[in-house]
Amino acid sequence: MRLPQPADAPDFAALKARVIARTGHHYYADKDDQLWERVAQRMAVLGIATVADYARRLDDAATGPDEWQRIESAVTINETFFFRFSEQFDALRRTILPRLIAQRGGDRRLRIWSVGCSTGAEPYSIAILLHRLLGPRLADWKISILGTDIDSDALDVARSGLFGKWALRTTEETERAALFVAEGDRFRLRPEYRAMVRFERHNMMTLVEDAPPIDPDGYDLILCRNVLIYFRQDVSAEMVGALAGRLRPDGYLLLGHAEPNPGFDAVATAVDAGGVLAYRPPGSVEAVVPAAVALPVVAVERRVVQRAKRVAKAPVVAVPTPVAVSGGDALVTVRAALSTGDGAAALVLAEAAARATPRDPVVHYLAGLAAGALGQAAAAEQAYRRALYLDGGFAMAHYLLGRELIAQGRVADGRRSLANAARAAAALAEGATLTEGDGMTAGDLIATVAHALRVAA
Repeated sequence: MRLPQPADAPDFAALKARVIARTGHHYYADKDDQLWERVAQRMAVLGIATVADYARRLDDAATGPDEWQRIESAVTINETFFFRFSEQFDALRRTILPRLIAQRGGDRRLRIWSVGCSTGAEPYSIAILLHRLLGPRLADWKISILGTDIDSDALDVARSGLFGKWALRTTEETERAALFVAEGDRFRLRPEYRAMVRFERHNMMTLVEDAPPIDPDGYDLILCRNVLIYFRQDVSAEMVGALAGRLRPDGYLLLGHAEPNPGFDAVATAVDAGGVLAYRPPGSVEAVVPAAVALPVVAVERRVVQRAKRVAKAPVVAVPTPVAVSGGDALVTVRAALSTGDGAAALVLAEAAARATPRDPVVHYLAGLAAGALGQAAAAEQAYRRALYLDGGFAMAHYLLGRELIAQGRVADGRRSLANAARAAAALAEGATLTEGDGMTAGDLIATVAHALRVAA
């Protein structure tokens, strides 16, 4: 059976409007071919020849509910991996979660929600971080981590805790062995981490339809990263307001780095959280723990700090074996160390790579990320400036230098660096993917800088 193309398919436009209205995925408004491919796959599975017949199946009281779930799953994009967006996970490990642990030490209770969790890598990554931060104290805490998604098939994968190598691409072999059990060519997350997370199906459109919150008591941390890009800006602003309203007053809402827009300022309070942008309920007073205040450190964190001190005392050290690899492979090992939260190892690896290829701006940029992860502000600044000396158009280096300077209290200098980031991005095509931007486009960065400049005003 040969299915018609979208332009020739009667009733496709009406079906498209229904799918977008139900899921909110405005992403498909100008992507008929992509949406049609997913609809056609469902029609082929069911042996249905026309869009009108498929629409009738969706309307049928007996078959409709199940088929709506299936088409909603089919139109959802499920790209995810463990410890995705290293900058935010760095802030979670170093600042956000330690603050919450310190602030909730009385009742020893944390509520966390991963919205649009896909196959579960994000909430499981949070579970791993909490295991490391709390250590043996974990048994005394009541921790609820909820992962929700519209895609039922993705949630089934999440509940199984079984992942392929692609989802683990930022974890090194030793890390992988500690966290997962190999099953053929796949890896199952160990039960102590899986037990911390529960999964439920949830359509984000209910957030703007005045549905009751999933947890009326409020969350300490909500992650909704790389989800809002699929919605219209006005709808995404409503969702941010709804999510911020489900936080406790001193909780945190984290979005994807390319998602903030000016409309969010009217529905939530933007705050700095360890060098990344976060949101709180409207009118919240930011209670930021000063950088000089020492937060509780467990064994894993202490080892990282001690290792950093050893590196500082003896800058010429025996470099770990992975750095012996040259070129791009060396950068892979640096990124892997950053993504798993080992800033000290990343710094050693990046500095060794910089000695081997001193004129590569990317290795200096990664050294800046590593130094920033360890709280070494001066070293981070110097590394970003070295990267920019070699490549004055390195937009992400300008951007993170600006964030670093603002975090140091040098707001005027930081704003200038952010403006330089926007100028560097403006020299590129709007849809061009930025070097070391983790998928961020030039247009995304310009919007992000505009928002950051307002917050830093």
